[in-house]
Parts: sequence; structure tokens; C-alpha cells
Amino acid sequence: MRLKAILTLFAVYAVTAVPVCMPGGWRVIVQPAADDAVEVYYALRPSAPRFAVSIGPFYQAIQVAQQRAEAYPHDLAPPYLLYTPYRLVAPYVTPRGQELASQAISGVDQSHGKPTPYRIVPQVRSVRNSQAALTTLTEDTQHRRPIDEREVLAMYIEPELNRIVVETTTFSQELRRRLAKRYGGLVTMDWDPLRQPMQLL
Repeated sequence: MRLKAILTLFAVYAVTAVPVCMPGGWRVIVQPAADDAVEVYYALRPSAPRFAVSIGPFYQAIQVAQQRAEAYPHDLAPPYLLYTPYRLVAPYVTPRGQELASQAISGVDQSHGKPTPYRIVPQVRSVRNSQAALTTLTEDTQHRRPIDEREVLAMYIEPELNRIVVETTTFSQELRRRLAKRYGGLVTMDWDPLRQPMQLL
């Protein structure tokens, strides 16, 4: 019965939703964001892992960009890398942030045993949610899960989306409205009916 219900849902969404390549990878927008409800999407292909960057200059540059975002959390947002070709994107939320984000990052890469100078000019992007806004919610020390909803399995910051992603296997319109009322445009939902919750061994 559960499998039948899932297949029925996919059939409905296949007619009403079109896969699009958007920030964060290929996604099907199952329910678009509204004034009173958060977006729900299904990920067809995950984005490239941020920790698996193999070329030294960009690995070092994104660390510097992240340090900038942490130093000016109300002006900047979490940076990220784009691939093929490699590019560093530095989002900002204020005019001061735009100036900070656009500053070139220089250094010397020694990842291949030979000192190689580099200079990377970030691509700047205007976004809505700052580093401070995103981390304030995800680093809530008073609760084990800052977003305390039983349907939420996990949550993390997705820099490309400039939002907090909450992972779920099920959702309702009531949940979408509650999240929108509490967190506004800070949150989006990654829905996967076949996802299994993580278990500690």
C-alpha cells in the first residue's frame, strides 16, 4: 500500500512538475514556495560534495571566503564552489558585503609539492539570507534539533540555495505553513519518500 501511494504521488508530480537544473543540483519542484508555505522539492541528482575539491587553489580560496563570511556574518552568506569550470561564488546581502565579497583571494598552493601562486576573483551574488541568519537557526544550542518537527529527519545549510534544507520522507500543507510562519524564506524541504533515517550503531 505504501509503495502504491508513493508511485501515485510520483505519477501526479511527473505531470505537474518539470525537472530543472537549479542551484543545488537537478531538482523537481514538487510544491513551489508561497507567501504562507515553504518550497518542497525532490532531488534527482545531488550537488557535488563541497569537501571533495581536489585542486588546491580553490580549496584554499573557499576557506578564506568562509572565514570572511564568519567575520562579517550580517553582510555575507556562506560561499560555495561551482564546477566545470571551477568558480568560487561569494554571496552577499548588503552593499558592504558586495565590496567584501568581490575582493580577490591570493596565495600560494603547494598541494602538488611545488609552490604555485594563484589569484582568484570570486563571482559575487546577491542573496536574501545572511551567514548570521542561517547559522543562528542551525546552531541553536537549546535543542538537539533546532527545527523540532517529527517529520524532519535532518537539516543543513545549502549555500547554493542560500537556505536551510530540511530532509523529510513525508510532508503536509500544515507542515509547510508552520515552517513558513516560523522561519520564512530560511527553509526549503527536500522530500524523498524512500529515504531512510540515519541510525546510530
